[in-house]
Amino acid sequence: MLIILFGFLSITFSFSQEVLKQKIDSTLLSIKNIEDYDQKKAAYFKINRQVSLKGGDNYQELFTYIITQDNSALSKAVNYLTHAKKVSQKGDIDKSIDYKLAGLKFAKELDDEYLIIEYYIGFGTSYAYKNEPDKSLFYLNQAEELAIKEENRSYLWSVFYQKGVLEVTRKNYEVATNHYLKMWEEIKDYENTSRKRFALYILVDYFSQIDKPLELAKFTGLLADAYQEANPNLPSGHMPIKNIFEKNTDSENIPRLKKAITISDSLNNINSLAYSSIALANTYLANKRSKEAVSTLNRAIKKVESTQKPQVLIDLYTKMETAAVAASDFENACKYKAREGKIRDSLASERMQENIAEVEVKYDTEKKERKIAEQNLELKKEEQQKQNSVYGLIALVALLLLSFLFFRYRLKSQRTIASQTEEIQKQEITELQQKNKLLALNSMIEGQEAERLRIAKDLHDSLGGLLSTVKAHFTTIQNEIKQLEEFNLTDKTNHLIDEACIEVRRISYNMMPHALSISGLKGAIEDFGTQLNDEGYTTTIEISNLPDIENTKEVMIYRLIQEIISNIRKHAEAKEVLIQLLGNEEGVNLIIEDDGKGFNYKKAVKKGGLGLKSINSRVQFLDGTIDWDTQKNEGTSVLINIPIS
Repeated sequence: MLIILFGFLSITFSFSQEVLKQKIDSTLLSIKNIEDYDQKKAAYFKINRQVSLKGGDNYQELFTYIITQDNSALSKAVNYLTHAKKVSQKGDIDKSIDYKLAGLKFAKELDDEYLIIEYYIGFGTSYAYKNEPDKSLFYLNQAEELAIKEENRSYLWSVFYQKGVLEVTRKNYEVATNHYLKMWEEIKDYENTSRKRFALYILVDYFSQIDKPLELAKFTGLLADAYQEANPNLPSGHMPIKNIFEKNTDSENIPRLKKAITISDSLNNINSLAYSSIALANTYLANKRSKEAVSTLNRAIKKVESTQKPQVLIDLYTKMETAAVAASDFENACKYKAREGKIRDSLASERMQENIAEVEVKYDTEKKERKIAEQNLELKKEEQQKQNSVYGLIALVALLLLSFLFFRYRLKSQRTIASQTEEIQKQEITELQQKNKLLALNSMIEGQEAERLRIAKDLHDSLGGLLSTVKAHFTTIQNEIKQLEEFNLTDKTNHLIDEACIEVRRISYNMMPHALSISGLKGAIEDFGTQLNDEGYTTTIEISNLPDIENTKEVMIYRLIQEIISNIRKHAEAKEVLIQLLGNEEGVNLIIEDDGKGFNYKKAVKKGGLGLKSINSRVQFLDGTIDWDTQKNEGTSVLINIPIS
């Protein structure tokens, strides 16, 4: 049974961890879309708070997970700060300091003074725990240097608070008092928030432990007022001031509390007087001096009964019941119990009356609003009738106007349709003319290619063979007529014949490359690349996924490459050439790049160069698109898209 329970708990824990990780992933994903730095930082703090609260004993694993998922400087700066606080709460101060050192580096990298101040205050707290006050004060002084700036002023009260805590541990009470009063000066003008009430709580707690009755009376009253303002319906017995005064019931506090009561009475600070009296009564009761406790409370009750502070009276009556019972004065105990009940009933009745009055006001208001709504409805009906009459006239006028506009529009539409029909006919004629031109161009190109093929064959079969025969005969003559060697005519003639044969082969190849007819477009381009390498260019050929291309288009693509490379040879002064021919679903992409000197494309087009015109015309004939990317001294890149279907 225990094994099953353990397995169930393991599965549940694993599931909760996975849920947290999913939340972390979701939050981190949303953070990526936040552009504002402060909003992004707030989001990181939020996710770290979730891990601190819900991560359980394995919170460290989740902190590590956050960093692995998002290792940005801001993520680490916030993550280490939160993690260090969590580790410090567990009592591992040294490890907490290590995390703070790591996080401070990222906070400084971000130049985020808010985070830097937080880290400095954290170091101050950690070293105070380690009883190393000099190091603690060093970091708190650095925090104060930053917090004293106007833009960071809201953090200065916290620095003074930590300095006060440090000096209390060192028993430098005068210095501590100075820091605590500086803390109050920084925060006293804040709105009545939990932060301000915390500062007041610290001040009351501190001054209740040292001989400063004037300050104790002052801040007790301020704290009570702040809590009553923030929580007007706070139940009796829940005022945090009571907790402060009830902590210490040592008889040494009696003179201090008496001074506080006297000062509170002279300042007419009812809250301070009441709770100082309750604290003194507690001290008397703890030291078995119940009659003095009753006497103290009687004086306070007489003072408070003349004011409008029923909740404070309830606290005094409650304490008086305890003191009277301790003094065996059960009659008075019952009397004050009855008074306490009467005030509680009165408060409950007042609240009920307030609620009833509020409901009645709401009812009367709703009744008036309903009556006003009915009147408004009647007015709206009358206005609606008037508006309907006006709308009727407007509608009639509009109908007449629309009828006029309709007939006018119809007449205009008929004219427009006639004009559009005529324009469409003109466009169709133009398209037919263009198609005829394209057909003629296609026929011309096919005729050119056929003629080139015929010339290439004639050059190769006729003139090439003839030149070979001449060379053979000349070689025979050379062998027999040794005397010609003296004039060196044979070598020169031989050289000229060889050049003629090479030129015939080159012209023949350019007219119709042999590799194109045998190996297709791919083989012809690769053969072309070999030629360029032989000429001294560093040539890269990349051909992939070529679809089936009809012979005419293959020849046209080859001619395009030939034209572009010819331009590179003549003008580019390039050393490297890249030729890419890549197939895709729609056709092929041809990319040719060089590292030459480039040129101004617009100027070149205006000059009317035959090379560019020929290349652009061929691409247009293939229904393709061409993009020239070139600048002076930055090479040239040509991208051509050619559809196949």
